[in-house]
Amino acid sequence: MKICACITLYHPNYEKLRRNLSQISSYCEKIYLLVNEKIATFDNLYNDQINDQIEVVLNQKNIGLSAAFNIALKKALKENFELAILFDQDSILSVENFKLMQNEFTILRSKYPVVCIGPSLRVYGNNLETPKWILSRKIVNIATVDSVKNIIISGMLLDIEAALSIGGFDTSFPVDFCDFFFCYKALSHGFYVLKSRDAFIQHEIGNSNMKIGKATIHFHAPYRNYFLVRDTLRIVFSCKETPFSVRLRYLFFLPLRMVLFIIMLDKKKERLHMYYLGLKDFFQKKYGFGSVANLLEAN
Repeated sequence: MKICACITLYHPNYEKLRRNLSQISSYCEKIYLLVNEKIATFDNLYNDQINDQIEVVLNQKNIGLSAAFNIALKKALKENFELAILFDQDSILSVENFKLMQNEFTILRSKYPVVCIGPSLRVYGNNLETPKWILSRKIVNIATVDSVKNIIISGMLLDIEAALSIGGFDTSFPVDFCDFFFCYKALSHGFYVLKSRDAFIQHEIGNSNMKIGKATIHFHAPYRNYFLVRDTLRIVFSCKETPFSVRLRYLFFLPLRMVLFIIMLDKKKERLHMYYLGLKDFFQKKYGFGSVANLLEAN
C-alpha cells in the first residue's frame, strides 16, 4: 500500500520542519511540501538524506489549505498512491501513533465505506482531549475507534480516490472549516469519518491558549476572526451537508466566542473590523479569502 504525506507551509519554523520531515519520512514513501508563500527556492531546508522522498510545490502565494491539498492529492493519485496523510506545519505524529492509526484504518476500510481517520488531539502543554462529535460506536468493531462528525486536518489519513470522488476539499473554505466541511460532505455521501482514541498527534492551535474550567480556548491572530464569523455562518446557514446538531452548537457558541475574544484579547478595533468584514462577506456571498486577500498577500 503506497502512502504519501502532504504538508502545507506558510512562513514555517524551519528547524521544527526539519525534525518533522525526518519523522514523517520514516513512514511515508513520498512527501509533498506545499509552499503557500512567494519564495524562489526551497533548497537546503531539509535533511539531504530524504531529498529523494520530497517534492516541493511552490504555489508562490497563499492559495489556502484546501487548494494546496487538492493539488497534492491529484498528484498523488496520478503516481498511484492509495492513502495520504495530511499535516499543517505545526504537527507531529510519531511512527508508533501513525502505525496504530494505519492499522485501524486498514481493518475498517475493508468492512465499511471509510474516507478518513484522524488521531486524538494533544495540544502542546495540555492533556489529551476527549473525542468530540461521536455518532455511534456500534458500526465499528474496534473499541479504540469512534465514528465521528468531524476531525481536524492535521494527521488526517484519507483514502485519496474516495476523497477526490466527492470533490476533495472545498476551496471556498481556504482556512477555517476546510477540514470540517470535508467531513460533513463525506458523511452526506455515505462515507464514515473515524477518530482513533489511542493514536494522538501533537498540534499547535492558535497563537495563545486560555483555560476556563475544563475547557481550553484557543486564540488566533486578528485576521482569523474574519473566517471565524463568515465561515461559521456559512456552515450554519448555507451548507446543506452540515448535521443539524452541529448547526445548533455553532449558532450557540459563535456570539460567545466573538464577545470573549473582544473582552480578553488585544487589537480590539482590528478584531471588530474583521467581524464586520466577515459578516459583510457572508451576506454578499464573497468566499475564499474574500476581503482579507490583500492583507494575507502583504504578509
